[in-house]
Order: sequence, then structure tokens, then C-alpha cells
Amino acid sequence: MKDIKILLSELKGVISVSKIENTSKDRIIKLEKNYEKSGVVGLRNPGIKMVLQCDIVYAILKDTNFRQAPGSTVYMVEDLNIDDKKPDYTLTINTKSYSIIGEELINKKPPEDEEYMFISDDFILYPERRKGRSKKPAFFLIPPLKFFELEAVKETYNIKNIISVSPSTISDDYIRKQNNFSLRNDCATILIGFDKV
Repeated sequence: MKDIKILLSELKGVISVSKIENTSKDRIIKLEKNYEKSGVVGLRNPGIKMVLQCDIVYAILKDTNFRQAPGSTVYMVEDLNIDDKKPDYTLTINTKSYSIIGEELINKKPPEDEEYMFISDDFILYPERRKGRSKKPAFFLIPPLKFFELEAVKETYNIKNIISVSPSTISDDYIRKQNNFSLRNDCATILIGFDKV
């Protein structure tokens, strides 16, 4: 796996790379659970548990020169029950589905055929999607994302189930301290996990 660490460290915008050990995995899961419970507006990060269940997990510290995420890194969603009719704007992670009522705009423009409102420079809400459902709790969700640089070489390294996720600020801080990463404000961590074939 040394070659994968070298590959990650040579990506543009990557400052540091470190392997996450099992003891740190348990601590990160606890930190994420506490962070999710502490917020006024709900937050869920299902990708954290998924990535930390992988055989191998690396943390990278990246700066603003790192490539843009391949898709939205945060959504506002509602839970969908198994018997709910799935709308066109559904996000599914593992077997759980969510109705998207807001999203970060990365590599896409706002829809031309639907009403929306900006709540920040790159995040929009779809108010019509909440009509008649406002009693159902909405929350922010951080999805797991593909990591294309490893997808491109998965056969070479005999790896599969590659995912990446952004940890919460509290886990980011822990990961940086545990791995002697820089505490610069213009940097952030990403966790990348994969299984051995």
C-alpha cells in the first residue's frame, strides 16, 4: 500500500497523507456521533461510517489547489421511508433514500424549470419540495463521494469499494493533531477508504 500513499501524496494540492489506524477509526466515529447530536440544524455524515469500515483508510490534508469535488459535498434532505414514493430528486446511500430539498452546486447550474433560492453563494434550496411536508424534519447530509484517482488504478493495486468523505470540523481537528498535519485554515482533510480484493 506504500505505492498508494505515494500516489496520493503526489496529487496536486495534497499537503500530507497518513494512514488511519483502527484506534483512530473508533475515535472518529465517536466524534462524528457527538457532532451530529450537538447541532441546532441536524447533520448526518453516513459516509464516515462507510469509509471507516474499509480495510484501508488514508487521510489527506489538501489545500485550495486540490481538484474540485466530483459532486455536491452537502445536501439538505428529508428521510424517505421504504414505502414512500420516490421523487425524481432522490439521493440513495447504501440502501437508505433521501428526498433532496437543497444542494451545493458543484459542476452544475441551478435548474431552469424549478423555483429555487440561494442561501449562500453555492447552496440552493427548493421551497416547492417542502410544500405539504414541512412537519417532516430536514437536515444536512454529507454524502460519500468517488475518488477517481484511485478508481483509475484499482486493478493495478487490487482494490475495490473506493469512497471518500469529508469529516466534520471536530474530526478534522482530531485527524490533523493525530497525524501532525498543518492547522492552516486554508486546508481541510478528506478520508479515503478502500477494500483489498
